[in-house]
Amino acid sequence: MIRTKPNANPQRFIYLCSIFFLHFFFNYCYSQITCPNCGSVQVPYPLSTNPRCGDPDYSLRCDSYSQKLYFDALNGSSYLVLKITASTQRIILRPSSWLNDTCVTQDMEVSEGLWLNQSLPFNITSSNTIFLLNCSPRLLVSPLNCSSSSLCHHFLEGSGHIDRKRAAECANELDPCCTFVSGGMPSAYKIRLHSSGCKAFRSILHLDPDKPANQWEEGLEIQWSPPPEPVCKSQLDCSGASKCLSTGINGFSRCLCDRDYYWNHVLGTCQKKKVNTKKVGLSLKVSIAVISFLSVLLAVAFSAIKVRKSLKQKKLIKEREDVLKSSNVGKSARIFQLKQVKKATNGFSKDRILGSGGFGEVYKGELEDGTVVAVKSAKVGNIKSTEQVLNEVGILSQVNHRNLVRLLGCCVELAEQPFMIYEYISNGTLHDHLHGKYSTFLTWKQRLRIALQTAEALAYLHSAAYTPIYHRDVKSTNILLDDEFNAKVSDFGLSRLAKPGVSHVSTCAQGTLGYLDPEYYRNYQLTDKSDVYSYGMVLLELLTSQKAIDFSRDPDDVNLAIYVSQRANSNGAIIAEVVDQRLLGKEPSVNTLTSLKLFSEISFACLREKKRDRPSMADVVHQLQRIIEIVNLES
Repeated sequence: MIRTKPNANPQRFIYLCSIFFLHFFFNYCYSQITCPNCGSVQVPYPLSTNPRCGDPDYSLRCDSYSQKLYFDALNGSSYLVLKITASTQRIILRPSSWLNDTCVTQDMEVSEGLWLNQSLPFNITSSNTIFLLNCSPRLLVSPLNCSSSSLCHHFLEGSGHIDRKRAAECANELDPCCTFVSGGMPSAYKIRLHSSGCKAFRSILHLDPDKPANQWEEGLEIQWSPPPEPVCKSQLDCSGASKCLSTGINGFSRCLCDRDYYWNHVLGTCQKKKVNTKKVGLSLKVSIAVISFLSVLLAVAFSAIKVRKSLKQKKLIKEREDVLKSSNVGKSARIFQLKQVKKATNGFSKDRILGSGGFGEVYKGELEDGTVVAVKSAKVGNIKSTEQVLNEVGILSQVNHRNLVRLLGCCVELAEQPFMIYEYISNGTLHDHLHGKYSTFLTWKQRLRIALQTAEALAYLHSAAYTPIYHRDVKSTNILLDDEFNAKVSDFGLSRLAKPGVSHVSTCAQGTLGYLDPEYYRNYQLTDKSDVYSYGMVLLELLTSQKAIDFSRDPDDVNLAIYVSQRANSNGAIIAEVVDQRLLGKEPSVNTLTSLKLFSEISFACLREKKRDRPSMADVVHQLQRIIEIVNLES
C-alpha cells in the first residue's frame, strides 16, 4: 500500500476558491449594493451614505453618533431626513431650526436658505407650499400677498408649530410681512433667504386650504432622478450583462447594459428584455391576418376620413372667416390665401424669421405689390397660440390709431395654424434700443416722444375705442419703432375687450414678469389700471436704460421698481444715480432736470400699489405733453 505524503493542497484550494468567490461577489455587488439603515431610516438604492454602497451622486450623510440621516445642501446647511419613499423617489426634509428667540432660521445665517447643486440629481418638488417669513414690506412691489388674509398668517396662528411670541415676530400685520408661494418655488433648486428680504421659510406638503392649519403636514419634499447604471473603474466592477464603458460625463465610466438588456434602476441590475417565444409564432400569424384585414379596412376608411377632415377643416375656416368679417365696427380683416403667404415669405424660409416667442414665429415678407409685411404664425397644434393670434386679429380689426401696429389681414386656410399679416416696422423694438442690440442712443427728446406716443395709443384703447380694450402685456419688447423712432404698440394676443358697465374683466393673471400689476396678480381683476402699471415699468426703462427684470443686478435689486424706489429721495423723486447718465450730459440744464423729476413722478404714480391711486392713461398723456413743452423751451 502506497502512502501519500499529507499536504495542505486541499485546504489551500478551498481557501483560494473562497477568496475568489468573495472577490467576485464584492465586484458583482459593487456600486449596486444598498446602504445599511441609518438608525430607523432605510436607505434604498441609489442613495449612498458611504463610498462602498449606493451611487456617489446620490450622497446623504448618516451621523455616526446620533444615527440620524441628513441631506447636505450647498454653502454649509444640512437638513434632517424625516422620510424616504423609494417607489416615488421622494425625500421629506425637516426645514431648518429656528435661532433662539427670533423669526430667523439657522440656514439664513449659514447659507441664506436652501441651495441644491444643479449638477446632482435632486430638485425641490411642486408639492411644497413655501411660507416666506419675516419679509421686508418692500416686497409688496412684487406680486406677493403679504396681507392678513394670506395663508401664511393661518399657518403662524393655527398650526401649533410656532409659539406665539415668534409668530408675532414673523408677521406683525404688514411690517414685517409673511407670504407664501404655492406649487413650489420659481427655481427647483433654491429657496433663497436674505437679511433684507425674507429671513425664514417653512414648507407644507400637499396643502389643503380647506383643512385647519393644525392638520397641515410640515416638511420639505425633494425628489431624485432615476439612477443611471453603476459607476465602475474596470470590468471587474461590473456584473452579468454589462460592460464598463466611458460615458463622457464627469469623467465617470459606468456598467452599461448589453444589447437586449435594460437597466432596472429599482433592482440595480441589468435585466433581459422579455420575449415570449411560445407566442411568437401565433402572434406573427395573428399579426399578418390583422394587418391584411386592416389594410383593406383602412383603404376603404382613409378616403372617407380624408373627405370628412377636409369638410370639417373647411367648415372651421368658414366659421373663422365669418367671425372676422362679422364685426360691425372698424374694418374687417383681409383674408389672404396660403399660397400668397408662402410666396411672400419664400416658403417660410428660416432667413426670413424676425423673431419668435410663445405664440410662434414672425417672418419678414413681401407681397406681390411690393409691400413689405410681417407675418405672425401660431405654433402648429398649439390651441393657446392659435387663440392668441385670432384674438389679436379680432382686436386689431376694431382699432385705428397711428401708434398702434396696423393689421393688413390674416390667413386661416390652415385650421391648426392661422397667420396674421401686419405692417412691417423696420427699426426693431424699444427694448432692443434701450438694452444694447442697437448702437444708436435714444436722446431724452426721443424717449419723451416714444413715451407720449405709447401713452396716446393706450389711452385710445382705454377711452376712444368703440369697446374699451385692455392690452394686458405692455412692455418694451411690444413697442416697435419705425425709421423716425415713432412708437407702434404691438402684440394684442393677450388683450381683452372690456364689458360694458363692468369695472373689470375677471381672468387669470397673464403677462410678463416685472411688468405684471401686483393687484391684478392677486385678485385676477383686469382693468385699464393694469396697463398703467405695466406702462410705469416702461417709463422706468426709458429713464434708467435698465431692464425691468435683471438677474445681473444685486439679488435685492432684480426688480427695477424695487431698485429705483430704494434710491428715491424723501419726496419720492428719483435721484440722479439711477438715471442714464448720458441723458444728463456734462452740465444738464434746469429744464432737463425739471423734466426728469416730473417724468420720474409720473413713473411712480403709475406704479402705485392700489389701482385706484394710479392715473389714467389720458392723465398721463396730458402730463407728458407738459413735460415736452418744458424741454422744448430750450430750443
